[in-house]
Amino acid sequence: MNEKNNKERLDAADEKKNGADIKAAIKQYVSEALEDMKQSFGKEIETRIAAEREDAAKMASMSSEERAKAEIEKSRRDFENERAEYVSERAEFEAAKELTAQNLPVTFARFVADGDKDVMLENISAFKTEYLKAIEAGLTDRLKGRLPRVSKEKEQPFDPFLNGLGF
Repeated sequence: MNEKNNKERLDAADEKKNGADIKAAIKQYVSEALEDMKQSFGKEIETRIAAEREDAAKMASMSSEERAKAEIEKSRRDFENERAEYVSERAEFEAAKELTAQNLPVTFARFVADGDKDVMLENISAFKTEYLKAIEAGLTDRLKGRLPRVSKEKEQPFDPFLNGLGF
């Protein structure tokens, strides 16, 4: 009985030790991941700050007319970027609708999307032919195999039903 209790105590101690080791490893992993994220965000923020300082210095040295032109140009660039992003998202949405209509996976919408609907339809038809070829090739590859072995001896198994019919 004492040996059993001692063994149980040792097992419990081992489990606590293993649990502490796992917790320490997780804590170390999380702290390393957080440190990496802090460094990457820090670099990104420093880059942004440097760019904003350069823009502010340029704006300070400009006349009011030049400053107004620069602000208009900046707002135009921002608008063009937003517009391009919107057109891209819209094209991807339209491609997803068309892929769904043709019973194709929607996950490929980003690859076939295009701002021009005719080009998008051409992309989808080209994708569909290649996709179906790939499926067919995969199926034929999986269905390949050996023919089942057939015995060369022709034994008639005993079948009471067939024997009753006279076969």
